[in-house]
Amino acid sequence: MSQRSAVVIDDEPDTTTYLSSLLVDNGWKVRAANSVSDGLGLLAAEPSDVVLLDLMMPERGGLSALVAIRKDPRLKETPVVVVSGIQDQVTGDYHAYLEKFKHYHPNAFLDKPIDAKQLLTTLDGLVPPRG
Repeated sequence: MSQRSAVVIDDEPDTTTYLSSLLVDNGWKVRAANSVSDGLGLLAAEPSDVVLLDLMMPERGGLSALVAIRKDPRLKETPVVVVSGIQDQVTGDYHAYLEKFKHYHPNAFLDKPIDAKQLLTTLDGLVPPRG
């Protein structure tokens, strides 16, 4: 049975450590980056089955990563799960804000704090376990 693979991109090392540990404990191969540039570099070197992506990051935000992934012919079909606390940063309806980027849509959106069961269920729906 081959492992499913994920790339986690979040500027908070505690978050990448938590998500990496959660996924590894559930049979995933995980690579993590604390910047969009590093995360896109990981994907360029070796595509993954899914990307977990934060939106609110310094320097280069997660939406730019989402657009880059969707424009890359090798990556455009890769499921992207946005895992973000953006609801705490954006006034008004942040889902309406994200609608502006619907052409580059994520496959799922999960709010922080992260519900481990919900995340694992979402990932299983996007990348079924191999067996």
